Amino acid sequence: MRDFRRNQLTQNQLTTTDIHGSDPLASLLFKRLQLRPYAPAVFFILAGLFYGFALPKFWGVAPISDLISIINIVLVFPTAGYFYAYQPNSVLRVYNSVNRFLREEEHQEIPYEELRIWHARRVWWLTGIALGGVSAAFGVIEALTQVGVDWHNANWMQIFIAQFIRFLAVAMLGTLTARHIATAMKLNKLFEHAQFPLTLDADRIEVFNAIKKFSYEIVGVIAVVGLELGLQPLIFVPPMPEYAFYVVMYFIVSPVAFFFPLLEAHRRMVYIKEQMLEKLYDDFQEESYKLYANVNKDKRGDSANSYLKDSEALTSIKQTIELIKQSPEWPFEGTFLYRLVVTVISPFILAVWDIAINVVHNLFLR
Repeated sequence: MRDFRRNQLTQNQLTTTDIHGSDPLASLLFKRLQLRPYAPAVFFILAGLFYGFALPKFWGVAPISDLISIINIVLVFPTAGYFYAYQPNSVLRVYNSVNRFLREEEHQEIPYEELRIWHARRVWWLTGIALGGVSAAFGVIEALTQVGVDWHNANWMQIFIAQFIRFLAVAMLGTLTARHIATAMKLNKLFEHAQFPLTLDADRIEVFNAIKKFSYEIVGVIAVVGLELGLQPLIFVPPMPEYAFYVVMYFIVSPVAFFFPLLEAHRRMVYIKEQMLEKLYDDFQEESYKLYANVNKDKRGDSANSYLKDSEALTSIKQTIELIKQSPEWPFEGTFLYRLVVTVISPFILAVWDIAINVVHNLFLR
């Protein structure tokens, strides 16, 4: 019961509204309208059906048919909308986990008011607005060259609606990514003086599980965007430089989003490990001097002499050193890194395979 009350108090210190900060769109959707996290996802699906099927039929043109646009409507945009709304819950979860750790290890608490001010900065949602504007600008520029040719550029109203929905989705993606980076910066600050226990299994420590899950969640969201990017070269020739811009952003943001929240935890784990090893090496050296001195004193070769106890101490210290050397330096298991690489790379495997086949065909089969 005591732990339950403590957790309740912790959760009441920060709210999802605090994490949304000064974001005006989040304030409208989740504070004024009090929408559920799934509401933005449903909105993007319904909006896609509207501008992809209903409006083209009204304009008298063929409705949406290309796979990439369908993936955006049913997968990419709804994922962006849902995680944009849900992410503050994930942020609170990792803050709560860190707070419990700090209370146990450092007898400190998270500076809640400082976090409120930090998350209220306009730069986080303005970053999303900027990225959404860049994406919509790319779309408008492309549409200007083909007005009246396809469903998404049937006329100016269709272009405006399609690009506005695109702007909203990318702005949400940009905002949640900036919010993730903001949280990571504060987590690293909190971990600067943390005393992590050494372990052979990082998954058994709650705070490590929390920050690992926090990092991996956004990589999953970004990978959904990667799926759309990876399929584009298989279906049509992607527009340049827009496509190159997205791909470069994808391969920069994915690893940064995963490793950045874990960076200070990794540094502290390495520091603590090195400090313990340094102390043990000193102890080993000191015990070895004792052993040497006792062996020299033992002129009669008495096996019951005290140097036998010294040798046992050396053996014990050596075993401890080997054990500490095996402790991880990152708050995740090595196999988890493979999963991360597969998650990031897999959306582009088919595209790379297709390019490789074309290269082989051009070089050897022509």
